[in-house]
Amino acid sequence: MRWKNVYPFVAACLLFALTSWLYTTRVMWLGFPDGFIPELGAAEAILVTWFNWFSIALGIWFVILGIRSFRDDVGRWSLYSCLLFVSVVLISLAIDRYFRSFMMDSAGG
Repeated sequence: MRWKNVYPFVAACLLFALTSWLYTTRVMWLGFPDGFIPELGAAEAILVTWFNWFSIALGIWFVILGIRSFRDDVGRWSLYSCLLFVSVVLISLAIDRYFRSFMMDSAGG
């Protein structure tokens, strides 16, 4: 077994771990015990949910690439997939920065 066959599987595991971590830290504990959800929290929850669905789909794609890597060379597809993920991360960070600059959070004062 070659090491380049392992890279897509590692990328898929990292994406699934990132999805789990984002869900548990940003979506699962959203809001206050009385049910209040600030405007910023609601907007970020939607953004994180869309990002998580994209990450799950890309993780499945990396598993498929890992399976195909035993027969074909998938180095170029892996590179393009990583670049797609980095561009989606940068766009998501820009949208989140926009949300934080124009929406009210629950900081008070």
